[in-house]
Amino acid sequence: DAPAGIEAGFHLAASAADRVILVAGPDPASMRDAAQSAGVLELLGKTDVRLVVNRLRRKTFRAMDLTVDDVMDHVGLPLLGVVPEDENVVLAAAFGQPLLGYCRKGASAACHRIARRLQGLRVKIRL
Repeated sequence: DAPAGIEAGFHLAASAADRVILVAGPDPASMRDAAQSAGVLELLGKTDVRLVVNRLRRKTFRAMDLTVDDVMDHVGLPLLGVVPEDENVVLAAAFGQPLLGYCRKGASAACHRIARRLQGLRVKIRL
């Protein structure tokens, strides 16, 4: 885990990583930052880098006339998963429970699918 941005904390975390999951929102600023981070990771010689699009709202995404492919193209990384915007993330944290133990749908289900992909299983990406 690294702080946002590409300062010293990012470089420290990246230097020790053999696999990197870059998490970005679907908004233009986040995609721009993710593309810049991906470029720095490439310069650091990191080859196992995947993208997770976080806090996706279908309605907003459609209104911006974006697709997940557009985000992948902009950032320049292969997709590991998509996590929808989900109020259960906040509720689980408020009650001090892990998300996967709090509920089994929405962001929780998306995180479970991502974990299975990290294990090498073929799991369909759902939007």
